[in-house]
Amino acid sequence: MNCFKGEPLFLIYSLCLLIPWCLGTGLHSQQFLFSTGGEIQTEQSICPQITIGEDTVPGFDIMSQFHLAAETLRGSVQTVVGTTPMHVAYKLGPESNFKIQTRSAYPLGLPEEFAFLTVFRMNGSAITKNWNLWKIQDFNAEEQLAVGVNGETQSLEFSYRTPDKRGQTVVFSFLPFLFNSQWHKILLIVKKGTVSLFVDCIMIDSLNVSPRSKVNLDGFTVIGKLKDNPAIAVPVKLQSMLIHCDTTRAHPETCNDLAARRS
Repeated sequence: MNCFKGEPLFLIYSLCLLIPWCLGTGLHSQQFLFSTGGEIQTEQSICPQITIGEDTVPGFDIMSQFHLAAETLRGSVQTVVGTTPMHVAYKLGPESNFKIQTRSAYPLGLPEEFAFLTVFRMNGSAITKNWNLWKIQDFNAEEQLAVGVNGETQSLEFSYRTPDKRGQTVVFSFLPFLFNSQWHKILLIVKKGTVSLFVDCIMIDSLNVSPRSKVNLDGFTVIGKLKDNPAIAVPVKLQSMLIHCDTTRAHPETCNDLAARRS
């Protein structure tokens, strides 16, 4: 019995040696999560997984959110040939009324950094009008976040709100090659402090932006509407419209399918 007399002291001594070692290992940091009192959100928790080609990435398929394929059965949208005979696109017209609840499209909002990618073709009056490809508005119809195509000034605009609720717009000017009836690919990479524009896989510019406020989820999201009158749709054809939540994986894809690059 006496041989076990010092065992409690031995165990305590051993634990005192092991605990600091465990706290200093990577194994401990991987197994335990310490709360700092605030909610930590990443693009993986905010954004669902979507399939783009052969890749699965965090993001949003905006055209799927608006059920464009299903709308062809109702006649409000027409299926047309896209950038090549192998690509399917959808023609939106003045009778189109695409408006969905923002909370249903983005239940947890959008990450601070993301990329907006679309392949589209303007028709008729869309070339000369000032309209939004994509816009999130609050319950008072005030613009919160938008990608605008301004045919009046031949520019592309990224609009957002600052934390103190002031509206800001970043303008990429002098883009006459964008305003025609050909297919074009736009990539906007929104990062903390900057927004960069690629048109048809060509880097246009990178501009500074102020901090952006979180999106109010109690409003609506619309596509293909006039900027000053969101009740009116513009004639446009959409082949794809996506949001990448991982900006490190958002990069200009090949544009060999675009007639604008082949000519």
